[in-house]
This record gives sequence, structure tokens and C-alpha cells, in this order.
Amino acid sequence: MSAQLSSKEAAQRFEQEAQELWEELDRWMDAHPEATLKEIEQHLRPLRRELGAQLIGLQLLKRGAGVQIEAPLCPHCGQATEYKGIREKPTVGLEIEGEIPAAYYYCPRCNEGFFPPLRAFAPQEEETLE
Repeated sequence: MSAQLSSKEAAQRFEQEAQELWEELDRWMDAHPEATLKEIEQHLRPLRRELGAQLIGLQLLKRGAGVQIEAPLCPHCGQATEYKGIREKPTVGLEIEGEIPAAYYYCPRCNEGFFPPLRAFAPQEEETLE
């Protein structure tokens, strides 16, 4: 998985995901013509949570998905880690649930991998406070 998407690529992928959600809900509605609003909401809730995770994931990919210019230090031994690419991180939030793309690092000394905390923007886009 690539660490960076252009705005256009991310928007196209989101349109595709939204279309798939529409088609899934459309199929369900056709199969359940007598569904109540509550039943529709119950079916839609997990789909909406997954779409939210996909939306956030695409935004993170636009910003590098947490890839750092300098690899972070291992939280266990404090030594430098190795970047191992972008991996899907299972995530449950207040309004989302799904796989979020995130930079993955590995410590060869501890034989452990980890996802550093995700930031909403890439390190090179940070503003400096003066």
C-alpha cells in the first residue's frame, strides 16, 4: 500500500466506497421492503462506521499515513526502529470501526513491531511556532 495519495486519487476512491455503500443499502432495502426506520438504521450503522473509517483512512493516506522522516525510537528499548511500510490497523473510535492505514515500524532488537500514534498531517507539513 502506498503511503501517499493525491487529493484526486483519494476522492475517486471515496466515491467508489460511497457507491458501494449505496449499492449495499439499495440491495438490503429491496430485500426488506417493509423495514421500519429503526431497522434501516440498525442495518446502516455498521456500514456507516466502516465508511467513516475508510474516509479517515483516505485522508491519512493523503498525508502520508504517519510515515516519519526519521524512524521513531522503540517504545521498549529506545533504539531506532525500521520502517516496514503501510499496514492496516484495526481501529474502533467513537463513530468509526474498520481498518485504518498506518505506518508500521519494527524493532529488530526487541523483535516487536508497532504503529506510532497517528497524526492528522505529515511531519513535513507541521507548522513551527515562533
